[in-house]
Amino acid sequence: MSSQSKPMISRRQFFFIIVQTQIGVGILSMPHELHRIAKQDGWISLLITAFSLLIVLFFLWMLAKRHPASNFFQILERVFSKWPGKFITVAYIIYFTCVSVLILLLFGRMLSLWVLPSTPFWVLSFLMVAVCLYLTASGLKMIARLYTSLSLFLFILIVLMLFCFAELEFLYILPIAQSGWGNIIKGANEGLLSYFGFIVTLVIYTYVEGKPKDKFKTVFWAHCFVTCFYLFVVIVSYTFFSTKEIALVQEPVLYMLKSFQFPIIARIDLFFLSIWVVSVATSFGTYLFMTGVGLQSVFQKKSSVPITLAAISIFILSLFFGFESERVDMLGNVVVILGYAFGILIPIFTLCISALRFKAERERGRHEV
Repeated sequence: MSSQSKPMISRRQFFFIIVQTQIGVGILSMPHELHRIAKQDGWISLLITAFSLLIVLFFLWMLAKRHPASNFFQILERVFSKWPGKFITVAYIIYFTCVSVLILLLFGRMLSLWVLPSTPFWVLSFLMVAVCLYLTASGLKMIARLYTSLSLFLFILIVLMLFCFAELEFLYILPIAQSGWGNIIKGANEGLLSYFGFIVTLVIYTYVEGKPKDKFKTVFWAHCFVTCFYLFVVIVSYTFFSTKEIALVQEPVLYMLKSFQFPIIARIDLFFLSIWVVSVATSFGTYLFMTGVGLQSVFQKKSSVPITLAAISIFILSLFFGFESERVDMLGNVVVILGYAFGILIPIFTLCISALRFKAERERGRHEV
């Protein structure tokens, strides 16, 4: 595909796609999950996760820079040859599908617990899939424009949490590192799930305008923004609730906001949830889009049919799983394990093979001369 026919997006749009993909369903429960392992030092675990992933993002950028005219799935075919590359692409499609199903299950469970206890799960799942299918079928440019405009809601979430500042007690996070560095490092694994959307940088890198260094700066600042956002949420949660309290509260952000009310808005937690739904939709939409791009690469079809098939499959699978806690937790553990493989190991291995092949081809060229 020539650069003229590609749906190019700006670096600013690239920034907000990364941010909107990473900030999603996990924001409500992440403080509790981190605290479950690292106690009040969960914020340190989050920083360790962020720093580690920054190194991974550098390797992803190195891989994409080597193949500027190809998306990730095309890179796989170039590096591993056609059929092995397609096989790995199919594996990525399965991984993206698993993540998409997990997002739907967590979304449905949260709404059922807090807002719509009598609404069947299939209705919530269908509405989310239908809206995101309509968006992703419109193409990358439309996704980029919408994500950029919807980013205003992220700042509204921050403003809502600022009202809790009068009740914060920073002594709750002291003493630092009391839980031990072993638990802190284990806690970094819990924070990884909320960051897994970073793989989108590799999938859409070739559709972004600008020089490679400028693109990496965009990735870097997007990662920093997401880290600061998560760190803000975690520290506010840890200083609003005591260590004993937050161990009992699975959605500390919602319970924290539930204790406040305004003359116009009686339930700030429900208002927060309505904005959270938008963040979930953008995250789910990106994974649906990446699944569709993978199917388009496998079947060599540029129509919206592969994305439609992906959406139908994800919807059916979500109904099969249901949102019982045991099944959702099991799928979450599987996604974390797969995330290490598909988000970190395979891209870095692809980079190594690409570098070795380039070196071999260069040596061959010298001998021929």
